Amino acid sequence: MRMKKTVTTLAAATAVGAAGLLGLSATPAAAAGVDFDYGRATNVAGIDAWQDSRMRGSVTWQIDAMSDGSKGDTLCVKDHYRDGVYVVATTSEGHRVSTKGHGAGYVKCMTRNVPEGMPINMRLSLHGANGTVTSSPMKIHG
Repeated sequence: MRMKKTVTTLAAATAVGAAGLLGLSATPAAAAGVDFDYGRATNVAGIDAWQDSRMRGSVTWQIDAMSDGSKGDTLCVKDHYRDGVYVVATTSEGHRVSTKGHGAGYVKCMTRNVPEGMPINMRLSLHGANGTVTSSPMKIHG
């Protein structure tokens, strides 16, 4: 599945191993020619944005992710394609991470603790000259 590749890529970018991902599922939702794939494993969840058979951007949520000793949950965003569009990841708890001003391949992460088990929503948005396309919310947990 496309989602497994993205989760693995972003988990590596945040120095978190993504081995053992199980139970990944994809539920596409089409909007303005963009398909959103949703997937989750034990401590990681993500959304990929696809258009014209190309991954445009992705977001991942990792529960207590960082191996450097910092505490907190990590939201990461990645711009996968050089097309002038930037990617924004948001949560209902106020996390906001963007690739605005950076080229394709750029990954940005934000770590902030959310109470364990607290349900929140995550979204991915693509922003470009033709407007903004936003995914449906994905329910995740702190």
